[in-house]
Amino acid sequence: MCNHSKYILLALILVSIMPDIKAQDAENEAKIPIQMAIPPSTKLNLRSTQLSFSLYKMENGKKVLEPSTIDSVWLNYSSITERNKSNTIYADITSADIPAEIGIKLVVRKDAGKGNGQVGNPTEPIILSEYPQPVITNIGSCYTGQGDHKGHLLLFSWVFMPGYNKDFSNFENLSNLSVQVIYTINSDE
Repeated sequence: MCNHSKYILLALILVSIMPDIKAQDAENEAKIPIQMAIPPSTKLNLRSTQLSFSLYKMENGKKVLEPSTIDSVWLNYSSITERNKSNTIYADITSADIPAEIGIKLVVRKDAGKGNGQVGNPTEPIILSEYPQPVITNIGSCYTGQGDHKGHLLLFSWVFMPGYNKDFSNFENLSNLSVQVIYTINSDE
């Protein structure tokens, strides 16, 4: 009989005569509960191919007052919240150069559905001001995806404020207005 066969036979005999060998006794077990917590965090991202629009269009060689719309800005975000907590995204502007007769209307569309989790709900359209206003509420732990056609589509348009009278307003002298829109995401604690 070769050496390898002897060792295999010896191992089989040992296994057959010791059927109740255990590594641990049930009385010697210890269970330790492990709890893992991920701290709350958020991330915002804007994607756009168009960031400017005009109050005028050219018609028969003349400037005609007709506000345009930007409809290619996507708001992407990810959010980790504590249990039973939510986040809200606010928007405001930082420019006082806008004439009183004009406002910037912001419409936030429903999430495009390319992410996962408890994405937020858009609010009603707002006129942007220097005071933060909620635009997306009830954001839980989620992500919308990143890039175009993911998250919420933002629609910006010039609107004439109540009381606007084009006979008494002079928009001809307006050139490039620069407006910054600031987005802030806060916990609803």
